[in-house]
Amino acid sequence: MVLALVAFMFVLNFAISWFNAWSCGRAWNETRAVGGFAHFMNWMGAIMSASGFTWCYLIVLVVGGTFIPITDGEGVQAVTAPLVSEAMAKASLELGYLVVYFPIVGSGLAITLQSWAHFYRERSLKNGAIAGWNTFAQIYNIGSGLRNVPSAFSGVSSFFKGDDKGKLLVILLVIGAVIGGIATTALIIRSTARRVARDAELDYHRARAA
Repeated sequence: MVLALVAFMFVLNFAISWFNAWSCGRAWNETRAVGGFAHFMNWMGAIMSASGFTWCYLIVLVVGGTFIPITDGEGVQAVTAPLVSEAMAKASLELGYLVVYFPIVGSGLAITLQSWAHFYRERSLKNGAIAGWNTFAQIYNIGSGLRNVPSAFSGVSSFFKGDDKGKLLVILLVIGAVIGGIATTALIIRSTARRVARDAELDYHRARAA
């Protein structure tokens, strides 16, 4: 049951991150041409997407690393253990949480304020629901941070100050997840933006030929 819930949350987070990147890509050419606040808000969506992908990839890397056996020593004293130990997995997830938390809260705050401004200008059930959901998500994320950031920071500090092995690997896991998250978001945005531009060009030529 717990594994099913974790898998569901993983898929949901990945899907939301994909949708955010796709939505940014659809408006990317337009907001880049306009610039200013519109493009800034598109960047906020891209940051939210990259943060979500980063967390998903970090989970995959950490869990995958716990299934990779390594042998330390030779002969009868050889010891086989997972590449990512329990302490390393905990430290990786705590460090990853600290890395993605602040970008998520910062971009989420901008998105929430923008949604309320949009609702104030155009009052409708849809805009109100979006503003309400963004507010709920932002409050939840801030509350989560108040509960978890101090313990995560303490856990990471203890791990890197202690005698545990694998400090470099923990850093590399988090860096790899961040690079993967940014790369995936950029790829989706660019491919979607190119598709939108191509469709707009085709529509323009069809309109002229009609």
